[in-house]
Amino acid sequence: MAHLLGNQDCMDSLRKDITDLQAAIIDAFSRVGAVRYPSWKFPDKISCDLDLVMLLEQYDFVEEDPEFTQHSHIVLFEIVIDR
Repeated sequence: MAHLLGNQDCMDSLRKDITDLQAAIIDAFSRVGAVRYPSWKFPDKISCDLDLVMLLEQYDFVEEDPEFTQHSHIVLFEIVIDR
């Protein structure tokens, strides 16, 4: 599976998963209220206050920089865990 690290299709799918997961979280928060708990990935921030739009823009596929793209792929996985 390491050969898929940084693969654009995998990253696009993961980004969609993050967006779908965030939508489900927002729906749950609208019913029960926000859960104010420190972020696992960004411990200096509260998880419900993370700016996912900014994070998804920051950690994106960059064709000419495979090392950054692989790093971004890992960060996106960690954002899923954080959610």
